[in-house]
Amino acid sequence: MNLAINSDNVRARVRDLPALPKAVHEVILALDDEDLRLDALAHKIAIDPAMVTKILRAANSPFYGMSGRIGSVHDALRLIGLRTVSALFTTAAVMRSIAPPSCEGFDFQGFWEHSLGTAICSQELARLCGYPQTLAFTAGLVHDIGRLALAAYYPHELAGSIAFARERDCPQFEAEHSVLGIGHCEVGAWIAAHWHFSDKVIEAIRQHHDPSEAQCATPVALADIVHTADGIVHALDLVHVGGDLVPRLQLGAWERLNLAPESYLPLFERTEMNFLGLREALI
Repeated sequence: MNLAINSDNVRARVRDLPALPKAVHEVILALDDEDLRLDALAHKIAIDPAMVTKILRAANSPFYGMSGRIGSVHDALRLIGLRTVSALFTTAAVMRSIAPPSCEGFDFQGFWEHSLGTAICSQELARLCGYPQTLAFTAGLVHDIGRLALAAYYPHELAGSIAFARERDCPQFEAEHSVLGIGHCEVGAWIAAHWHFSDKVIEAIRQHHDPSEAQCATPVALADIVHTADGIVHALDLVHVGGDLVPRLQLGAWERLNLAPESYLPLFERTEMNFLGLREALI
């Protein structure tokens, strides 16, 4: 059975996706604005009742120890931080743009849990190696967005690649290329470009399974961070997916992070702690 997907058709699907709300980009940009007034951002958020509900739910989650005591968006922003708000906005916007798929073998809940874990771990890695944490968090959160799109728009084809990966005991991205002739990294990069994410985020999505040294213009690239975070989150088994393979870690990416060996155990602990604390509130 031929399950190959025409790349031109995929690009056409991507062009038909609705634009991300302006507020998503404003929140992401706000993370780098040292002069940001929280009340101004709270006012922007207040016009979206669904987002107000999500933000207040996050602030009142057991993770923050303030259950039932946060009643305003402004107080919630001060408590949970702008990166959590960015995650809420981006996740909600993507969910509105790409409906939950019905694809055999694709776990929608598990997809978002892995994305959140990778975002948190990417942020922690960025902090340790002096890379901008905003970019790292955003790239980690959307690194697999192409896989979600394939599950939504080509469920039969992606299900075939998932079955192939299980039968051959190979990574999902390799199975996609073998069966579909296209992979989620390329599709994700097209979507990120359509949604006007930064060039660094687009390239990190495209390269997160192959952050080759030739493509890195700086000692450490965003793709190195997301690639390593992706592997760490799989290895930590945060999502508890049966038969999940840990993707091969590219040694060059690991070395370019240049982290002290003793820094990794605290990194694993912080990633798991923050993931468990925010999972219920964000997803």
